[in-house]
Amino acid sequence: MVETNPLIALAAYLLAIVTAALLLRAVPRIARHLRHSGESRYASIDGLRGYLAFGVFVHHSIITWIFLRTGVIAFPPSNFYSQLGQGCVALFFMITGFLFWSRLLSQGRQYDWLAFAVSRLFRLYPLYLPLMLIVFVTVFYLQNWELKEPASRLLGQTLAWLTFDRPDVNQYPQTGMLISNVTWTLGYEVFFYLALPLAAMVFIYRGSWLQVGLCLIGIYALYQLVGWEHSLKKHFLASFLGGIGAAYWIRRPPLVAWSQTRLAGIIALIALAIAFTAFNRAFSLMPLLLLSLFFVVVASGNTLFSALKPRSIRWLGEISYSTYLLHGFVLWMMVQRLPPVLGLDVRDTWTFLPVLALCSCLLIVVSSLTFLYIEQPGMTAGKNVLQWLRQHRKGEKRLAQKIAR
Repeated sequence: MVETNPLIALAAYLLAIVTAALLLRAVPRIARHLRHSGESRYASIDGLRGYLAFGVFVHHSIITWIFLRTGVIAFPPSNFYSQLGQGCVALFFMITGFLFWSRLLSQGRQYDWLAFAVSRLFRLYPLYLPLMLIVFVTVFYLQNWELKEPASRLLGQTLAWLTFDRPDVNQYPQTGMLISNVTWTLGYEVFFYLALPLAAMVFIYRGSWLQVGLCLIGIYALYQLVGWEHSLKKHFLASFLGGIGAAYWIRRPPLVAWSQTRLAGIIALIALAIAFTAFNRAFSLMPLLLLSLFFVVVASGNTLFSALKPRSIRWLGEISYSTYLLHGFVLWMMVQRLPPVLGLDVRDTWTFLPVLALCSCLLIVVSSLTFLYIEQPGMTAGKNVLQWLRQHRKGEKRLAQKIAR
């Protein structure tokens, strides 16, 4: 059966990797970008991202297959396919926790919070805004451009989508399913970003007891505020702790040295295999501990017998945000919308599988284009905005000094 056969996931991964390799040969700009990004300190994590984002695509592909056959949106019965969604997201949260906590530990009070805020805005929104526009246009197209809501309510829906919530737009049922509801994770990311300065005050800067108490209250208030819209779950947030723990782990040379051994690589892969086969959900104590063990080994620089080193894998890591954000709409278009127009019945296994193969390749091509022409220019724009803000701040300081004289 499709929903339990792991060979389908293997074939999809191979198609994605081959597509990435072909793009590397065909598009010089991609090769140049990888040469530059190869300087990354955490190259193993860069490689891991590619596997994770594509894993979520495979997970949603199986859910789509089940929906086409049964009319029910449900988790796959296979632990493996279920964890390709939840386990990969948990590891994504660990990556976020690790990278930003590591920078805090390294830079301490010199941490550039302005750069942090600007970079996060220009990392999340340049791709998200076009996707949101596509969703809204698609909804109105499917409804023959008929406005079914008052303008004020439509404005409220727009604002909710701008904060990564997914209310139904213009009474179109389950609007979020057009993108496989993937933006739910961005609510957790945003909460982590907002809480990070307060957490730094508590655990790194260590101010007075009054400051610590106020910061803890602030974190709780943020949890309630963000959770009011996104229904944050504590056991999902716990996965960030695995990344924070890894940030301390890599600061102990004996642990890093052990983590880079072949034995550590074997143990990490066994931990990952157990987490992905023995458990149907990722966000509980035992699978999170297993995934954290796997992650600290990767964060220490272990390439897992070179599985994280190939340039094609690194490119999949570079485009992972595009892959994650766009795969739901690609699936909806290619699997649910297009086949009926072409007279294809994707409920048939031997029709669904070639369509899934085409989706796997198309997703990598589309994600590569959106990375090169939307994400990368967006990040560059963020750097330019940051530079302008710093110059503006320096100008204000000079003016204040002149006035003081």
